Amino acid sequence: MRYRKTLPWLAAVACFATACSSTSGTDPAAPSTTSAAARSASDSEERNKELVLRLYSEAFNKDKTGVVKELVGADYVQRDKAVPGGADGQIKQFKDVKAKIPGAVATVKHVAADGDLVAVHWHASATPKNEATGQAKADLFRVDNGKLVEHWGITQTVPRKTASGNSLFSDVYRYPDGAPTLSEKQEEKNRKFAVDAYRKLSDGDASVIDTSWDSRYYQHNPIAPNGTAPLKRFFQQNTQDAPSPSSSGGGGTRFGNTLADGDLVWVYSSDYVVVDLFRVVDGKIIEHWDVVADGQ
Repeated sequence: MRYRKTLPWLAAVACFATACSSTSGTDPAAPSTTSAAARSASDSEERNKELVLRLYSEAFNKDKTGVVKELVGADYVQRDKAVPGGADGQIKQFKDVKAKIPGAVATVKHVAADGDLVAVHWHASATPKNEATGQAKADLFRVDNGKLVEHWGITQTVPRKTASGNSLFSDVYRYPDGAPTLSEKQEEKNRKFAVDAYRKLSDGDASVIDTSWDSRYYQHNPIAPNGTAPLKRFFQQNTQDAPSPSSSGGGGTRFGNTLADGDLVWVYSSDYVVVDLFRVVDGKIIEHWDVVADGQ
């Protein structure tokens, strides 16, 4: 029986609105080999996060190319096929963004450090206060001994409007009593929960929406409205003629790297250049962002 590749359903909302293709400027993030023990090293993770954020605050926004050379390891692997490896490749990548968007500023919206990985969701725009401009970008770095050693990147052109009215970057959900500080154990629990729920949904189990998604479900995908009802309708419309995963020979959705930091879980597709971000609150997925590579 043939394996059925399935585009993760939440990202597929964007893909069905345009022509899906395999064209991409970067390879999907491969599965991480980070051990469970490494996930508990919160101090190391915070140092890695601070290191990566210097790329945006200093290298990109202040044109300090020397910072890139300071942070990037000699064997830096660049997964973006448009630029070479090493520090020079990362410098060129930033220059290319500024050439496409004159006056561009990097505004970091969400960042996660988990094990040896750091993920950054950011806005590249010459008018950063207007979140309906520029590009949505997601970078994933691997850090080793205080140096950046590997990088994947995803870029999506920002649409002028979204179906939900939420931007691709904003945080809509607000905690009634302020955001809690989660333990490493709880972060890992959220990661496993969200990845499992997303896999079940992507593999054809619509019932997981009722058990794992909050009915309010705030959406930042360009053409997906808020709430779980639109997700159910989309799922039903596009799966009624598709074979079930079991009848397709046991195939299923494949994920690459997955991270958890705070209440956010990041899930990178293994078959497509897509990353999904889920906010998990009280055992439910309540908010979602994604970055889907242009041309996909």
